[in-house]
Amino acid sequence: MNGGSYVALSGIIKEGQKLNMITNNLANANTIGYKSSSSLFGEFLSRTAIQTLNSGSDKPFVDKAYPIMLNSYINTSQGSLKKTGNRLDLAISGDGFFVLQTPGGIKFTRNGVFSLNSAGELVNQNGFPVLGINKKPIFLNERGSDVTITQNGIINLTDPQTNNKLYYGQILTVNFKNPEYLSKYGDTMFSATKSSGAPTQNTNPDILQGYVEESNVNEIKSLAEMINVSQVHNNMVEVLKSYSNVNNTTINTIGAAV
Repeated sequence: MNGGSYVALSGIIKEGQKLNMITNNLANANTIGYKSSSSLFGEFLSRTAIQTLNSGSDKPFVDKAYPIMLNSYINTSQGSLKKTGNRLDLAISGDGFFVLQTPGGIKFTRNGVFSLNSAGELVNQNGFPVLGINKKPIFLNERGSDVTITQNGIINLTDPQTNNKLYYGQILTVNFKNPEYLSKYGDTMFSATKSSGAPTQNTNPDILQGYVEESNVNEIKSLAEMINVSQVHNNMVEVLKSYSNVNNTTINTIGAAV
């Protein structure tokens, strides 16, 4: 396989990675709390290409430059806030993540569709406990329908006999130095990474009770990107086929009986 074939094959792989990412974004366009993914691509140069480039030569080295995905990142822009009226639905306006206790360790999410399990524990849609500022699960017993949650996450329940507000804890939210480099865990949960930095408690959260944050996927933009990527991918496949035909013709010509 010649250098041009490798370049075309690298391009096919790169566009395939892009296409998978866009497809996943579109599939989650209606998923509460979903954050779209994007990627950054660059060129990998062979040693010969680097030497040619550093020498200032005008000699082309395109057959020694291969497109590669440098990294992927999360689009952390705010999704639209939708009013549901459900007292246990929560949305964060601005920066921050809710904290969950999962079998895979502590995870973070913007999906605030919460409910009470049979034990009165506040959990997400997967049944994972939501943590309070004491880093422990939150229990609301059977009176969850009377819960009020303030902007900074303080939970109160109304005593049915005295009508007084009873303090039941405070929801923990955290921030990251570089949230775009969190690692996805499922569709709407994230793990901290070295690049994202460690979580730090959000001391001034803006939590809205009775709201959820919708997906931040821009469907029109994503569809346009999908069409463009598909066209580039198909063009690269045709280029690879052309190189393959050239190789086959060369082999048959050289190997033909004289």
